[in-house]
Amino acid sequence: MVGARGLSIAWGNDTRYWKWKHIPESRFAEVAILKSVWWLDIHGKIASVMLSPNTLYGTYLVYRISNQSWGLSSPGKTLVSFREVRNEISNVCLQHPMERVALRNDGWSGWMEIELGEFYYDDGDESEIEMKFQEHHEYKGGLIVEGIEIRPK
Repeated sequence: MVGARGLSIAWGNDTRYWKWKHIPESRFAEVAILKSVWWLDIHGKIASVMLSPNTLYGTYLVYRISNQSWGLSSPGKTLVSFREVRNEISNVCLQHPMERVALRNDGWSGWMEIELGEFYYDDGDESEIEMKFQEHHEYKGGLIVEGIEIRPK
């Protein structure tokens, strides 16, 4: 898994839009907490040599939402790119418009995930896998990003 600090998040270091904080439920020292932004762009990379060869992998954005969230039901798009293969998915929502999320006592949902895409890693391929989630249509907030998980399918 690539933790939030290992990702490139548009305006991630601008305290007007994001804050970084430790939460006990995360496996990482810090998570990215979205205050508010129009342009949500989360981009990660991982070297293929970190993975097992001859394996089909799925990539997943791992996140939580708050009871004070807004704008997370607008459809975004994902991209997973490895060598010449680009796997794009459109109309991916972090929160479906009519879906109610079970919130914990602290006002946040449990960890959720959306699939960004998949790729097949052959033996001996030494390059980077790129993973993205983008949504640029609506003002949004109330999101915690833990990271992007890569796991065999």
